[in-house]
Amino acid sequence: MGKVIQFPVRAAPDSEARQLMKIADEIDAVILKHIELGKVDPCDLAGLMAHRLGTLMRHLEQKSKLWDVCEKVLKTQAAIE
Repeated sequence: MGKVIQFPVRAAPDSEARQLMKIADEIDAVILKHIELGKVDPCDLAGLMAHRLGTLMRHLEQKSKLWDVCEKVLKTQAAIE
């Protein structure tokens, strides 16, 4: 199984982009580890991640704007609509 999140390849990403890609790779490694072990249903993992994201967003400003972005990204990545 490949990476869960694939970032588009661009010329020389800046330091913030590199840091975000590193974090994404670490999250992907945790997800793939548990899926490959076969002990966690991917649907349960998606629900767990939604729960954690909601908890994170509780502490942020501009929740409505961020929610719109998150919804758009989720729908795009999941090929919904």
